[in-house]
Amino acid sequence: MPPPLIPVSPTRDRRKVALSGHPLGGPATGRPAGATLEPAGKRAGRHTMANVAVIGMGIMGRGMAANLARHGHGVVVWNRTPGRAGDLAEAATPAEAAAGAEVVFEVTANDGSSRAVWLGTDGILSGARPGTVAITSATLSAGWIAELAAACAQRGLTFFDMPVTGGAEAARTGNLVMLAGGDPARPASLEPVLSAISREVRHFGPVGSGTRFKLVLNALQAAHMAAFGEAIRLAASAGLDVDQVGRALVDRPGGVITKMAFDALISPPEPITFAAGWARKDLEYAMRLAGGGGAHPVLEAVLRAFTAVVVEGRGQEDWSTVNRLPASTRP
Repeated sequence: MPPPLIPVSPTRDRRKVALSGHPLGGPATGRPAGATLEPAGKRAGRHTMANVAVIGMGIMGRGMAANLARHGHGVVVWNRTPGRAGDLAEAATPAEAAAGAEVVFEVTANDGSSRAVWLGTDGILSGARPGTVAITSATLSAGWIAELAAACAQRGLTFFDMPVTGGAEAARTGNLVMLAGGDPARPASLEPVLSAISREVRHFGPVGSGTRFKLVLNALQAAHMAAFGEAIRLAASAGLDVDQVGRALVDRPGGVITKMAFDALISPPEPITFAAGWARKDLEYAMRLAGGGGAHPVLEAVLRAFTAVVVEGRGQEDWSTVNRLPASTRP
C-alpha cells in the first residue's frame, strides 16, 4: 500500500499566524545593533502566516522562497554566495536567518554543506529558538540525517526531513512533492507553509524515512537514465536507427525518465535538469544506505558509470551525459 498522502488544500489558508519579532543585526551585518530584519512579506505590507527562513538559494531554494513570499509568508534567506535574494530579505548568516523564524528550510548541496549551515559557527542551531520547526529539503545521507535530528532535538526544535521531487519547474510553480519523515500529525499543522511550495506531502514514517525513500527514488531514476543509454548503444551496435528506437522507447516502456533521456540525447538541455555530479552523490549515499556486500549489483554498476563521468570532468553537465554517444551514432 502506498504511503498516506497529507493533502494540500488547493485554496490557500489565509489565517494570520501570530508572529514575534526577533532582534537581529549588529556591526557585522551593516545594520544598527538591535535592528529587526523584516521578512519580505512583512516588509511588503502583506499579512504573513509565518516567518520562514530558507537556507540555500540554489534552483530549489530560490523557487521555494519566492513561492513562500508570494503566498504571504515572511521570508528571510541566506546563501553561501550573497546576492541571490532578489527582493527577499537576506541575512548575513544562517543563525541570523533562523533567529526570527518559526519554520526553517535548509536546501543545500550535500552532507558537508548541510553540516556547515546547521552546526557551524553562526549556523542555524546557534540562532533558532526552541519550538522552531526545522526542515531539511536537501538530498542527504541517512547517517547525517540521524545525527542532525538528534542535534535538533537537544535544542528543542521539531525536525523533519522533507527532501523534494519535481525538479526546477515544480519548485518555480509551487508544485513540489515533499517526501516527509517525522511526526505524521505535524505536517498538517504546517499546511499554510507547505501549500505555498508543494502540491502534496507524502509521509513515509519516522525521521529519516523521507530521506531513505528519496535515495531509493534517485537510485532507480539514475539506473533508468543509464539503462536508456545502454539500450541506445545496443540498438546502434545492432544497426538500428537510434532515433527511431528512441522514439519507440518513449512510447514503451515510456515514463518521465525515458522521455527526458531521449530528449537530452537529441539536444542537451539548457539549463540542465540535474547535474551528473549530484546524481553521483545521491548514488553514493544510496550505496551507504545499502551497506555494500554485493547485494545491489545494478546500483554498484550505475554508481561506477556516474563516477566515471565525474572523473572525466563532466560532473557539472546534465546527468544525461552518462549516455553520451559517439558523434557517428547520434540521432
